[in-house]
Amino acid sequence: MGAIWFRKNDFADHLHEIIGYKSGIAASVEEMCDLLSGSGFDDKILNSEQYGLRIRSEEYDELYYSLLHCIGVTDKPTNAMFECFKKLQEIEQKSGLEFSQSIHEIYNRHIKEEIAKALQEGKKSLDPESMMEEAVNLHGRAGLDAIMLLITSYDDLMKHSPHTSMKFHQYTNIVNLSDLFERYQPVALEGAFLDQRFIDFLSNNTNKLGSIHWRKFEELTAECFQRFGYSVELGPGSNDDGVDVRVWKNDEHTAPNYIIQCKRMKSKIDKVTVKGLYSDILHEGSELGILVTSSEFSIGARKTVSARSYPIKEVNGEKIKTWLSELRTPGSGIVRV
Repeated sequence: MGAIWFRKNDFADHLHEIIGYKSGIAASVEEMCDLLSGSGFDDKILNSEQYGLRIRSEEYDELYYSLLHCIGVTDKPTNAMFECFKKLQEIEQKSGLEFSQSIHEIYNRHIKEEIAKALQEGKKSLDPESMMEEAVNLHGRAGLDAIMLLITSYDDLMKHSPHTSMKFHQYTNIVNLSDLFERYQPVALEGAFLDQRFIDFLSNNTNKLGSIHWRKFEELTAECFQRFGYSVELGPGSNDDGVDVRVWKNDEHTAPNYIIQCKRMKSKIDKVTVKGLYSDILHEGSELGILVTSSEFSIGARKTVSARSYPIKEVNGEKIKTWLSELRTPGSGIVRV
């Protein structure tokens, strides 16, 4: 494999530009190094700022896909085609070389036909139905599985590879990763309350939930419930009388069904906090109070809720991780409160 040369300062600028283009998120040198901390790639980025960099092409791909995963774009920090080739080798060992060659021949022939058809008809997408049908007719379910593996892997390669101009999502703007942590900047062009890119990022970096801006934590909670199908009102952020989010099942003109208090913190929720939330439930006339925290309830808080039969539900960091996993792109949007 060959090597790629970058002059002083060029490598970090290159990563900043290409990751921003592919993900829609702009990350600084410090942020990229933090995300790659402990991998050895962080040192390469820092050293390149002073000395430039010579990096093998396969190592460049590994660094790039690791960073793309850290930003939240992909489920795994790997090149999908490498995973595809491994699986195809396994299929080949089970079904034989002729099977593998047949599947590749079907894929390559139909791709050429579909590209020609798309160009002629002015379409921007390819129809895989014909190649899937031929693979099934010749090889049954094994053929369908193999051809689908090729389709999804090549699609992933085209959208995520640093060597193509395609993107996984056609974001029309760039958001700064620092807006999630350092200052309050209301950005929700790809969501009702919190931008989808931040949800994708947090789904791959749940350890950073306790470090995001407190207002972003409230927006995350509001975004989740809005995606669940509820009517949601996000409080002003200050002077909200302890209620950060109000949630209605149907009619917003009645008392909110749920009131939510958000606690982005590392320490555990104490019993004083749950007692205060219960008072807010009575005042609002709500059926349930939900305390969403990046941490968890203390033993005392849980005992208080149980002993006094408070209509309070704990949504802790582990539950939020589940929400993020379900809501990440492309995501099913089907979650359980």
